[in-house]
Amino acid sequence: MHEDTDLFTVGQLAKRTGLSARTTRFRADIGAVPPIARSAGGYRLFDVTAIERLESV
Repeated sequence: MHEDTDLFTVGQLAKRTGLSARTTRFRADIGAVPPIARSAGGYRLFDVTAIERLESV
């Protein structure tokens, strides 16, 4: 699968950016990094753009 089509959970996003899951959730909650979808289990899902946004904030 190409990286641009991968979706990441909060935990995966946190691990890739080096931020804590709590910080990642907070930034998603305030709208700085909005999720693009939800999994069947209700997890927030983010694309590669979220990684770039988190690294620039």
